[in-house]
Amino acid sequence: MIYDYKCWDPKFHIRTPSYDDFVRTYCVCPKGFVVKDEYEDSLTGVNGHSLRDVSSANTNFALLTRIVLTQPLENTTQYGRRIAQLMDTLGGGKPILQRLGDLRNHKRSTWERIERSYVKPTMRDVTPGDIAMAYPERILKDVTEGLEMLDKVMPGINADSTLLYAPEIKFYAMKTETDKSLRTSVRNFFVAGDGAGVSRGIVGAAATGIVAARGIKRATKT
Repeated sequence: MIYDYKCWDPKFHIRTPSYDDFVRTYCVCPKGFVVKDEYEDSLTGVNGHSLRDVSSANTNFALLTRIVLTQPLENTTQYGRRIAQLMDTLGGGKPILQRLGDLRNHKRSTWERIERSYVKPTMRDVTPGDIAMAYPERILKDVTEGLEMLDKVMPGINADSTLLYAPEIKFYAMKTETDKSLRTSVRNFFVAGDGAGVSRGIVGAAATGIVAARGIKRATKT
């Protein structure tokens, strides 16, 4: 049962040695499935979820590196969208899937090598490829060093058979202006979940629902 997990969505915060960048795990899905995520302009990325009645043999999660830009380009959303566009072009409109061992050995993944791995992909509507063709070297370094450090607390995560789906890009520039009850400037309109821009994962997103519900309850009494 997936409810046997003692910690549903653990958060690991990492400082990578080469660039001193902040990398963190996000949305850990025990016995989960990788799924497509549609961005703006018909761009395709990846996401993940766990299901109540169906389980896989894998645990999937996102490994995110924080990007902060200065002049002349300060728009991180634009930067992320450009990476997504390049990945989308290389993948023929599909996300790219690569074995970690292939990435380290500077090889493009193929279905033949993926099928020989003991980790089986939960999403197959992808293009086996080389994420190094689209991700900047700094981001690749953050990902590989992040996995190396995670391996110290989760032995096996840094194995050659670990599967990397790309891209997963989170745009956190947008944050809805609210009061402490998550009430917006629009009359009787509350926001909750990741869309409110105040949470960083499923637990925090669920908690905002409680905050908004309490705010709605207080508002109906006045």
